[in-house]
Amino acid sequence: MMMTSADSVFTIRNGWFGYTKNPVLEDINLSISKGKFYGLIGPNGSGKTTLLDMLIATTPPDRGEVFFKERPVAAYRRQELARLLALVPQDFTLGFDYTVFDVVLMGRHPHIPRFSSPSGKDLDLVENALAVMDITGLRDRTVTDLSGGEKQRVVVARALAQDTEVLILDEATSNLDIRHTIEIMRVISSRVVKTAVTVVAAIHDLNLAAAFCDELIVMKDGKIVTSGPVQEILTDTLIRQVFSVESHVTLHPETQTPRVEYELNKNVLQ
Repeated sequence: MMMTSADSVFTIRNGWFGYTKNPVLEDINLSISKGKFYGLIGPNGSGKTTLLDMLIATTPPDRGEVFFKERPVAAYRRQELARLLALVPQDFTLGFDYTVFDVVLMGRHPHIPRFSSPSGKDLDLVENALAVMDITGLRDRTVTDLSGGEKQRVVVARALAQDTEVLILDEATSNLDIRHTIEIMRVISSRVVKTAVTVVAAIHDLNLAAAFCDELIVMKDGKIVTSGPVQEILTDTLIRQVFSVESHVTLHPETQTPRVEYELNKNVLQ
């Protein structure tokens, strides 16, 4: 039986969600340790978003248990949980014309006492997040006037300003160009190293996951196929089994980072 431990941030025991005959998640057993960057990979519809929702208590399991820092995640008050973990969703909408600065400042709300104004620390964290995400120049613009990529950088900045022990990212870079995608991944990876923040990120790009993650959690059909260090997990066989794609995985001679090259049948594309 999987036990919680002092270095386990999340533990899921026998997690199930969905209808009995057609579960969305089935028999999930997982332990996530402090201070690592976890990449959650798998085909569309494999249950990645539902698993993330289970971790942050927005989707309680129909069966099984989810622990956060050795306590049932459902036992946390919402504000208490918001001081400990931050979510960057794939889709972000606001019904009001908030400025970029106001949206990023929302990340500090769980830390600000009721009826109080933001402290100097709160404002410093907001300014730093704006600068890191390269959106200081957008601070006074309303989020409804931004492009999809700009909005996504605002949401990441809000999560960074929240300054939590855990970051949960659900395809957080899917709307971004290559430059900003790499910059965001570098910022998040740096925080893992410098502050021991724990990151769990659903990522569709296998090479991006290989370049920045410490460990991978691989899902298919609502189940965890395998998990472990990137260099051990990402193989030709796994990619064929999970994604039904032929590939060739090589290791960088210096960093030993896996690199996936896909074998395309040109006849299929014609």
